[in-house]
Amino acid sequence: MLIAMTSAKGAPGVTTAALALALSWPRRTVLAELDPAGGDVLAGYGRGEVSAGGLAELELAARRGGPARHLEAHLLQLDAGARVRLLPGLTDPIGARHVDWHRLAGALAAIDGGTTDALADCGRLGAEHFPRDAVRRAAAVIVVTRSSLRAVRAATHAVAALKAESASGAGVCALAAVVVAAGEPYGEREIGDALGIPVLGALPRDDKAASVLSDGVPAGRSFHQSALLRGAREVAARVAEFAARHEAILSPPAQVPAPVHPIGHEHVR
Repeated sequence: MLIAMTSAKGAPGVTTAALALALSWPRRTVLAELDPAGGDVLAGYGRGEVSAGGLAELELAARRGGPARHLEAHLLQLDAGARVRLLPGLTDPIGARHVDWHRLAGALAAIDGGTTDALADCGRLGAEHFPRDAVRRAAAVIVVTRSSLRAVRAATHAVAALKAESASGAGVCALAAVVVAAGEPYGEREIGDALGIPVLGALPRDDKAASVLSDGVPAGRSFHQSALLRGAREVAARVAEFAARHEAILSPPAQVPAPVHPIGHEHVR
C-alpha cells in the first residue's frame, strides 16, 4: 500500500512529518524520499550518513529489469528492529528528470508482496518533475499543512488542484490532511472545513523532538515518549486505516466463482 505525502508550498514540515509517521507506523514500512528537490533524511536524522544506494542508483539499476527487481538492495534500515526502512532521495535534483515515477510507484505499492506499506515524501505539489504518478497510484494522498492563514490558503488551492485532476480521470485518490502545529491559530475542524477534506490529526509543535528528525540532534531517553512521537503514533494509525479503506475500494478481494455443474447432472439430495 502506497501513501503519498505532499504540501502546497513553503516548508510546512513534510519530510519531518513523514519520518515521524514512518517511525510510528503500525506495520512494516518504507519511507521513500521522492521529493524532486532531493532527500534530507540522511543529512538530518542520519547525521550526514552517506548512502551507497538510494533513488539515483535505483533508477540506474532499474534500466536492467525494472525497479521492483532492485528496490530491496537500495533500502536502508532506520530502526533497530528493521521495521522501518528508507529509500534515500536524490542528492542532485537534476536527476529527477530521469526517474521513471510510474514504475517506481508500482514497485513501492507492491513492496514485499503488499505486506509492507510505503510512505512517499513527494515534496511540494507542482514542483518541476513532481512525482505525479506516485500521487495517482497512491491509496491515499495526505496534504501536510501548518495552521496559519497563509498555509491553509495555499493548501486549499492544492486540494482543489488534486480534486480537479481526480475528477478528470487522471487519477483516483483519497484526500486527507495532517496539520503541523494546530491552533496557530486555526484548529483541525476549521482547517478541515476550509479544505473540504478530512483532517486525520495534528502533529504538535515539539521543537526538541523535531530537531532529532530534521537536524540529527542526539535523541535523549525520552525521545520516543516525546509529544511529537506520541502524536505521530495516533496520526499514523488514522492515516493507515484511512488508506487501507480506500485501498480495499480500489482493489476489492477477488470473487471466487461458484462451481459449475455439468448439464444433465443433478445434485443428489
